[in-house]
Amino acid sequence: MSWVSLVWAGGAAAAEPPTKLVFQMDLGVKNVQFAGLLVAEREGFYRAAGLEVEIRRLGQGPSDYANIAATVAATEGMVGSIESGLFLAGRAAGLPIVALGAMFQETPLGLMSFRAKGIRAPRDLAGKKVAVHGDGQEALDAVLQRAGLNRTQLTVTEADYDNAPLLAGKYDAKQGYLVDELIKLQVEGHDIVALPFGANGYAAYSQVYFVSETTLRKHRAALVRFIAASNRGWRAALADGPGTARFVVEKHEPRLALDYQTRSLAAIGPLLTAESPQLGVTTPETWLRNAGAFLSSQPQAKLGEMARWVDFSVAAEAAKLAP
Repeated sequence: MSWVSLVWAGGAAAAEPPTKLVFQMDLGVKNVQFAGLLVAEREGFYRAAGLEVEIRRLGQGPSDYANIAATVAATEGMVGSIESGLFLAGRAAGLPIVALGAMFQETPLGLMSFRAKGIRAPRDLAGKKVAVHGDGQEALDAVLQRAGLNRTQLTVTEADYDNAPLLAGKYDAKQGYLVDELIKLQVEGHDIVALPFGANGYAAYSQVYFVSETTLRKHRAALVRFIAASNRGWRAALADGPGTARFVVEKHEPRLALDYQTRSLAAIGPLLTAESPQLGVTTPETWLRNAGAFLSSQPQAKLGEMARWVDFSVAAEAAKLAP
């Protein structure tokens, strides 16, 4: 029996000091987007895997989100969560970071608009005013390109992080996280619909697990166990969606509406296995498409060989390990 299997079984190896890891969220609230990890923490899955994991909220400063890749790059023993486009931007900037896998195998990014605006397909964006964030520019370009459109046929502006301008009609459509912002607006009674980026030409991952090259080199076995335990947590979370949502609200974020979190988790479920029934894994094909879209939007950027910035073996081993 291997040391890893002894740890899962709670055998003699469990007496060894646990490996300490910090999971750095890319969000300031512990909502159901991280339900699998929160359930793994609650159920002791990390402890059983010989790990001591701190799940850390993102700070509320204006630069915390922008600097998450740099923070993870500089911190040994830290696993980060990030959008794949932002990961690629960090790697292109020279940060020594490596992607290990992803919680969401399809991006939940998209455009939100009032139903009355009539935006049902990318072609409906012609003549419209569309607001996107900095991390959504390449996604919008990919969607437009697939639809045979270009930016001259619509007005593109910088999106506010507050949804009030969308509700006030400042623009026709706004980038949003469709498992979070969209559902929150719908629960509040707004007749808002979505145009998903993932279903309309933009291949990308969300909540990508990534670490520094140093962390991967020194703690590879622990990282395999971390993703395996997180996968186990996600399966347990989805097995009782309503109960998981209630736990997240009552334990971590009592200010969030239960209906909002319940519906959000239901929307997240299909994204976890959009490409494979194995949780956490990613594919070279999607990464190459994502990198192509990134480089098209930033032609001066350089990424180098994909083998330098994605390690597919960690998530693949984790998918086989989790009970």
